[in-house]
Amino acid sequence: MKKIFALWTAMFAVVALALSGCSTAPEKASQEKSQAAGITVTDFHGRQVKLPKASERSVFLVENAMNTMMAVGGSKKIVGTGEVWEPTFKKDFLEAVHPGFSKLPVIASQDGSYDLEALAALKPDFVVLWAESADDKAIAAIEETLKVPVYAAFLTSFADLDKLAVDMANVNGTPERGAAVNALVKKQMDKIAEKTSTIEKKPSVFWMWGDAYGTAGTKSSANDLIEAAGGTNVIAKWDNSAKASEHPVVSLETLAKLNPDAIYMWYNSEIDPSDVIEGKNVGGVDFSAWKNLDAVKNKQVFELDDPFLYDMMTGRLPMATAKVAQDINPAAFKEWDNSAETDQYFVDMYGLHYPGFKPAQ
Repeated sequence: MKKIFALWTAMFAVVALALSGCSTAPEKASQEKSQAAGITVTDFHGRQVKLPKASERSVFLVENAMNTMMAVGGSKKIVGTGEVWEPTFKKDFLEAVHPGFSKLPVIASQDGSYDLEALAALKPDFVVLWAESADDKAIAAIEETLKVPVYAAFLTSFADLDKLAVDMANVNGTPERGAAVNALVKKQMDKIAEKTSTIEKKPSVFWMWGDAYGTAGTKSSANDLIEAAGGTNVIAKWDNSAKASEHPVVSLETLAKLNPDAIYMWYNSEIDPSDVIEGKNVGGVDFSAWKNLDAVKNKQVFELDDPFLYDMMTGRLPMATAKVAQDINPAAFKEWDNSAETDQYFVDMYGLHYPGFKPAQ
């Protein structure tokens, strides 16, 4: 079973952008200024990451940061990646924004360490990885061995996505794009908020990660998603300090006491909502024990079933939010044209139509 832990909104201008290799005059000016003064960004653990100029050869060992660099126009500067999770959902998009993406070298990892020889062969000038602390052994290994600046990402909220966009745009030498991406996300999230603001009784939701009894704490990106979609996180009712952690695990007894109105699953290749509703024994979990939950009895079990489109730790956060909102609050979103909204958003964010990823004219 797969799960994503880490799991962003806010800037105040609305700018539509397209991902292209072309630079506008203001962007060129920004690049020249960055190259003259050097670039310094602060990563998610307070480490200052310094580059002499805008990155030309970036390696992304974490997907959400890579997606963000693509959104701010830096896709052609990516020369290597880590493993892509569930690539069949993503390959067409990645090829559309970065022709030849499938041929990029993939840096292998094991037990939190990376193949430094393969990484060095790419001659990177900037490396991004996922790290839960500044003491992550991979940070030191790469910086000390390759003498390359390393940016550590660790996202736990929607606001973190704003920071990531700003930082990646600065590293790309085009800070205006970071503001534009955040403004576009905010515009779409505000449209969703207009709908959810009319909901009088918000359903309680149990977020189900891949380990089934593992859920979203009150200080997590999934908690933010539930609330943005017009729901409440049922774990907030739990009389246990662990509810504030990013990924608390509850017992069957606790889940029964919380008795959520809805259950929302992160993408799971082994378990479908119907398995939960029908009480099947699947994925190592006997869901017959959940049969008395209101969410199960009322068939209010849903899934973010596309780990590309509904990746809430990227600029596609509004797509995930709208999906959850439509499922748990169908009446409020009965007139929401999801196809049209998604297509226009992709045009504005990436310069591509959705589905199909054809370039927008």
